Amino acid sequence: MGRGFRTARAGIFLCGMILVPRLLVWAEHPCAKCHPKEVAGYAVTQMAHALGPSKAEPPGKFFHALSGTRFSIESTRARMVQRIERQGASGEYTVAYALGSGAHAYAYLIKLDGRLFQSPIGYFAGRGWGMSPGYESNRSPDFYRPVTRDCLFCHSGSARPVEGTFNTYQDPPFEAEGITCERCHGPSEAHLQNPVPGSIINPANLPERARASVCEQCHLAGEERIPNPGKQLSDFRSGMELEDVYTVYVNKASRDPEGANPLRVVSQVEQLALSRCARQSHGKLWCGTCHDPHVQPANAKTYFRARCLSCHGPALLAKHPNLPARAGPDLDCIGCHMPRRPVSDGAHTVFTDHRIARRPAPGSASASSLEPPAELVAWREPAGALAERNRGIAEIKVGDRLESFSMVNDGFKRLMACWDKFPDDPAVLMGIGKGFLVANDGAHAAQVFDLAIQKQPNVALGYLYAGLAWKSARDETKAVGYLERAIALDPQMEQPYHVLLDIYSEAGNREMVRRTFERYHQAFPEKIDAQIGLRETKGGL
Repeated sequence: MGRGFRTARAGIFLCGMILVPRLLVWAEHPCAKCHPKEVAGYAVTQMAHALGPSKAEPPGKFFHALSGTRFSIESTRARMVQRIERQGASGEYTVAYALGSGAHAYAYLIKLDGRLFQSPIGYFAGRGWGMSPGYESNRSPDFYRPVTRDCLFCHSGSARPVEGTFNTYQDPPFEAEGITCERCHGPSEAHLQNPVPGSIINPANLPERARASVCEQCHLAGEERIPNPGKQLSDFRSGMELEDVYTVYVNKASRDPEGANPLRVVSQVEQLALSRCARQSHGKLWCGTCHDPHVQPANAKTYFRARCLSCHGPALLAKHPNLPARAGPDLDCIGCHMPRRPVSDGAHTVFTDHRIARRPAPGSASASSLEPPAELVAWREPAGALAERNRGIAEIKVGDRLESFSMVNDGFKRLMACWDKFPDDPAVLMGIGKGFLVANDGAHAAQVFDLAIQKQPNVALGYLYAGLAWKSARDETKAVGYLERAIALDPQMEQPYHVLLDIYSEAGNREMVRRTFERYHQAFPEKIDAQIGLRETKGGL
């Protein structure tokens, strides 16, 4: 359960690619009519290029020794094709989208029958091709990691999922590629009709908590993000407080300023909060103090040095006895106090450490890893009973992922205690069902999953978990029925096929194993494991 699971002139370059086509799109943006400087500046930032067509990266090859998998990449300006080969089976995929700005890396998405999946191979700036994060230790990597709406929240202007599905999208799947002005400034319709101050949001003028939430929506991932009842992460709008929509849960140990706190890809908000600068500013220091999202600094050293001195003043230089007598404008404050370090959860990438350490500890440039969380805490507590509900769901999700029975049990107790306040909440029901399932109480788990299915009868995930529950309860007939319903609702949900194969293999039913592999191969015709399994079952008959 879960465990299977710059300016805007033509010709400017970013990561080797001319930005002219994308700049022309931004030049036509409605905001550019009145704010040409801001739009032109934003158009070359990393946020504006968080998602788009695949770029013409160098073709290449990569061998993943752990799984014995060979990858090859053919890349032109027109398209990118990635191929995979293992144990005599092979597959070929045309990349639909590149995820990321390329400043650190690109991940790649493929599209299959309206569903989006992530490629196991990525391109890393300064390093080349390698396994995407999370795939490094995979013993059978392939192109079928589902890309959900939450995965896309911080990379697209707005995804267009088909409601009730796991990773199926409308055509086109995005209202806009990359992050648009509305992500920080809120809906623009009223302002476009009446462009006066106050008709659109300026994050700098928001109350402290709402102001911080604008940046936290993408730069605070924590261990888990739990939406409030009836909400999705994408329901957040600038001007809200994050907890109006969802709660972020973090490792309690990561809140200790004296702790190890290794850098992660999305931990900028957590890191900054640990800094002495932020802690002593009493809420005055925020991301916008140093970062202007409409500017890609031509000289980062000079730009950020000015930001440091705007708070600390020139007298700060006198406190640095080892500086040259005449410290020039290229004096690199962030190079010393905010060094770039390898991250613990993103292969081959380095990010800026936002703890702003007075004296960075020796060895801080190494990629250390924090112990798995023993306790979760809310970044900000939501109101009322949501505190127990959201934390309970988070503990069950994280505990299941880490195989921590104690954390799952803590979450289960919280949800049982507040069930009466959320009797018809599918997320609560699914959480309680998972708690029973982890405790090997399949019969009770199945009953609770049935309640969740009654609330959301067309969501395949509920049937998958009900099938897992009946399998745990040793009622294979019921398990098969629910798993078949999951496949009927979502034929490209992979896990039901695996569970069915387990059931038929344990029963010694070779014919049903073969038939299931045939269906698995039909749904995933180029998936390596499906090809190998079908070949072996046919050869054994």
